[in-house]
Amino acid sequence: MKSSFLACGALLCSLSALTHAAPLKDPTSGCGVVAQRYLGSNDYIFHYQGGCKDGLAQGAGKATWTLRYAPSAKPVVWEGQFDHGVYLPPPKGVVRAREWQPERGSGTVLFDLGPLPALAGIAAARVQVEATSSLTDFPEPCMPRRLWVTNAPTAAMASDDVAKALLLSAGDKLKAHCSNAVRQTGKREVERPLVEVRAVSTPELESDQYGNPGSVVASAFAPMQAGAAIERYSNQAASQQRAQQQRAQDSGDRQANLQKLQAFFKAHQAQGWAHLGDIAQNPFRYADRVVVTAVYLNEVLSPTRALVEARVGSYGRADVVIDATAAQGISQWTAGPRLVAVRVKGRIEEENLKGLARLQLVGSEACTQRDCSDRLRLPSPLQDGQTP
Repeated sequence: MKSSFLACGALLCSLSALTHAAPLKDPTSGCGVVAQRYLGSNDYIFHYQGGCKDGLAQGAGKATWTLRYAPSAKPVVWEGQFDHGVYLPPPKGVVRAREWQPERGSGTVLFDLGPLPALAGIAAARVQVEATSSLTDFPEPCMPRRLWVTNAPTAAMASDDVAKALLLSAGDKLKAHCSNAVRQTGKREVERPLVEVRAVSTPELESDQYGNPGSVVASAFAPMQAGAAIERYSNQAASQQRAQQQRAQDSGDRQANLQKLQAFFKAHQAQGWAHLGDIAQNPFRYADRVVVTAVYLNEVLSPTRALVEARVGSYGRADVVIDATAAQGISQWTAGPRLVAVRVKGRIEEENLKGLARLQLVGSEACTQRDCSDRLRLPSPLQDGQTP
């Protein structure tokens, strides 16, 4: 019969582990201790005696779990200092503690180790150790899951030098607290080579309705061994700043290009933009009009004549002839894209180039972009016949 009770107890244990939420409450005093769900199973009788504040163990106290069906077995005892229901194991130095993500009921806690050294733009950052326990063990700062740096302003963290220094200082703070004896979670004798560090800008670590922490501005794996390098560094704050700077730069470039293109149109009295492929297909539509278009040099045929390449449709290509005066320097053109103002002159009648669209050069300028059909990166590409 006893074995049946034990089997039933094990079943109740597993069911309770899925439903019981921390902290565990003493049935007599109502004072709670943050612990793993396993210790809240029906297999254990929980008792706490000691300081209590707002329903949570505070100050000196003793938490005891006794096996319900094996009362002679050695009980689980956590004795010492508590803060907000969290047991504070040695060494001393934890400033405060609290349960982290209680909705998950995993007994995960945060140990606040206090402020970090001030850095440029970061005067009040703190480091908190996220730790969890397994079965009957209590969470320990020196067996961390990860470190959190709070109150790390996004603006200051945009500097990689500052961010890396802050993340490394969090690892140094943990090593100092643990006298360099930082161990793997659940493995008391195995030293840990790296600890993940995440920085957030909020004064306190917060989570959303789904238990996810707030936006991380920078993260890395800090070395626990002297002289080792930081690994897997990521800086969202710096990435965001670079993206903002790039957007500002692009906006400035587009404005400068617009002014440059407007000056080009005005200098050559161009009547609108035309796609070279459209001109190649039907030059008579633009007959005797001065238009601006983008060309790509194919071949200089003479000091006053060049073949340029036009894209027709999605995949087709066609040659177009540009004639110029000797003073316009077409013989000095280098390979690559150009912006040109041309007067459209119909098609060539000469036998060797017969049928190609013919353009008379009015003015030209080499493009700095690989493809100046993007209209010099204007906010809105020019359409057929438009002027900037």
